Amino acid sequence: MSNIVVIGAGIAGISSALSLQRSLPHAKITILAEKFSPHLTSDIAAGYWMPYLVSFPQPDLLNRICRDTFEYISSLVKKEDAGAMWQSGYDVSREEREVPHWASLVKGFRRLSQEELDGFGGGYKSGHFFTTLALEPTTYIAYATREFLSKGGMIRQGRVKSLHELTAEFDTIINCSGLGARDLVGDDQVSPIRGQVLRVRAPRVKHFFCDGDYYCLLNSNFVVVGGTHDEGEWDTRVNEETARKIMEENVKRIPELKGAEIISHHVGLRPFRTSLRIEKETIRNAEGRETTVIHNYGHGGSGITLFWGCARRVVELLDIERSHL
Repeated sequence: MSNIVVIGAGIAGISSALSLQRSLPHAKITILAEKFSPHLTSDIAAGYWMPYLVSFPQPDLLNRICRDTFEYISSLVKKEDAGAMWQSGYDVSREEREVPHWASLVKGFRRLSQEELDGFGGGYKSGHFFTTLALEPTTYIAYATREFLSKGGMIRQGRVKSLHELTAEFDTIINCSGLGARDLVGDDQVSPIRGQVLRVRAPRVKHFFCDGDYYCLLNSNFVVVGGTHDEGEWDTRVNEETARKIMEENVKRIPELKGAEIISHHVGLRPFRTSLRIEKETIRNAEGRETTVIHNYGHGGSGITLFWGCARRVVELLDIERSHL
């Protein structure tokens, strides 16, 4: 029986564990992490499905990963406790843009007229209206964790300093350590993109809005207003001046936000990598024993857009490994 450990309990980790469990029901699967929801970067994300701040050299595979995730979130909408929902809104830009590769997945995709663009303030040259999916990460992680545990999965708390310390106990390691991969596997291609957001009560806001700099995204009980994308910035403290600017700029674009009640402030570090790492390698311990490692990290700002497709890719890579045994 396979003995698999998944490093990391964020949305990538729990989903990889769940996907493996569904495909390999007889495997022994353990999630090992230092921190758990609701104290993770995943918990801060607004949960909006749209490719953002991610790089990958295989566009066909990336598109499939995006599609698989979209279809999975869609299947969760009917479940009251999974945190999935449809939402409609506007994505605009100050540059001319082509129709994105994912346009056929979302519902009601259309180009905005210049009159519509001007309604958000000056300077926008292109934009689209569409209906996409949202997934509240904290709610989903709780849902996925319940399913994982109910089927015999195990969770342990602990800090992993080296993959080699796990090779005596596990024959397969799934590395979903996110930003932690920088130290865990010495990957200096991983770096933070700092994001600061506010959660507010704004019942008059009915549509999401994003222009690449600022955004307003709907959750079931609040609206997430952002944001920043500060490359290489590790500071997780809330900056009050940045928060003020975020609200001011969003109110300019979405007047319905005026007078919104601020619930809380949050800062998260997106785990950006020069290229998403979803690949397999083999490591050897001091005794020469081989252990399969599958890396699944570097999702940048697209964790919600990629998580399930990447989890399915983890299963594929493990199956490929077994087919050569």
